[in-house]
Amino acid sequence: MFAETTSQTSDITASAPVTFGGRLRLIGPGIVLALASVGASDMITTMNSGAEYGLALIWVFTVGIMLKFVLSEAVSRLQMSGDRSLLSHLTGFGGRTFPVLFLIAELLVGLFFGAGVIAVTTNILQAIFPVLPFWPTAVVVLLSASVLVGIGRYGLVEKAMMGFGIIMFFGIIALAISVFQGDGAQQVAAETVVPTFPNASIITVMSLIGGVGGATGILAYSFWIREKAWRTPDWKPVVRLDLVISYGLVFVFAVAMSAVGAFILYGQGFTIADNDALFAIADSLVNRIGDVGRLVFLISFLAVVYTSVLGGFSGIAYVTADCLRVLRRYPHQDEARFDMSAKSVEFRGALVYLSVATLVIMGLGKPVTLVLVYAAISAFILPVLALALLVILNRRSVPTGLRNTWWSNTLLTVCLVLFGFLAALQVKESVMGFIG
Repeated sequence: MFAETTSQTSDITASAPVTFGGRLRLIGPGIVLALASVGASDMITTMNSGAEYGLALIWVFTVGIMLKFVLSEAVSRLQMSGDRSLLSHLTGFGGRTFPVLFLIAELLVGLFFGAGVIAVTTNILQAIFPVLPFWPTAVVVLLSASVLVGIGRYGLVEKAMMGFGIIMFFGIIALAISVFQGDGAQQVAAETVVPTFPNASIITVMSLIGGVGGATGILAYSFWIREKAWRTPDWKPVVRLDLVISYGLVFVFAVAMSAVGAFILYGQGFTIADNDALFAIADSLVNRIGDVGRLVFLISFLAVVYTSVLGGFSGIAYVTADCLRVLRRYPHQDEARFDMSAKSVEFRGALVYLSVATLVIMGLGKPVTLVLVYAAISAFILPVLALALLVILNRRSVPTGLRNTWWSNTLLTVCLVLFGFLAALQVKESVMGFIG
């Protein structure tokens, strides 16, 4: 519907379309980024915001989405500044340092990501089809994602995610409209639509800003546009349109979920603490909009989580594999024979690691110590990336049209400060967890 898939073997010298319609027909990586960037935790965050503040904090999500757009746009400009992978570009600023840091972060992300999303996906399927047993269903879900991504054809993943994405966005919009018809919903909207600042503290606001959209997806976006052969500066308008649509969809998701939380939970003192609470909300919808409402919620929930499975597996595999490739081949990683490939040993090895880690962590539960280390290290991905982009994209070696402008530098500095502050908070929380 949205994309004309181009593999990595496509003619990379093809010119970018100059018309809006031509550009629109090619979008796709941004859709994958949007769907990979939102998951069950984002549903909890946005619905809790609606439950506590109504529609008054939509501006907070908007700021966060804009800042992540800035990071993604800068990553894409770095990618188009030379036909090298993202990690190859980053070796120009610190040698092996960034591949090592991101490899550690991605291995920790991969250790826990799969277990969480596969378990939730399985629980949703069980809620829809109660006869399904947990472990066989979980294994099927895991294998479906691993095989789909492991085939090594990005276009296949993109098409699958778009199919689920259509279900997801139509579902959550229909749900938001349906609950808006309920008693008191219009009154809640009128009372809370004016933007406000939470009574708690600035930390609450900053945490919400950092809450919607994932770090790995931003890193992986550079690999997805390479697979589409958007590798030269003339593709910048296409990439920007792709990203505008991407973060526009993330914004729609955040607003719709905030509205659902506001219209059914506002003023009740109810907090969504975990995924089980989301299932309780699904059951409560029966009294409001019938069994169909519950089913729409669960199917939308399933689409949200399963697209994050596919996008997450693809993104983690690309970033992890490229870190391994660069470290193995450095300083010859840019030679054509060592080009990054979704059919490489590193890529498929990363998928095997993801799959095995998923089963192990699901079987053992989440070890508290490892979770704290994972949270602390992965929190530094965005500030480290912002710092690298500030340095590299101001160099004279970068083509003029792809260098940072004054507003890019300003916004990337805001990203560095904000996400750096959030990373420091996460480290503090992790340390307190160790002490406690």
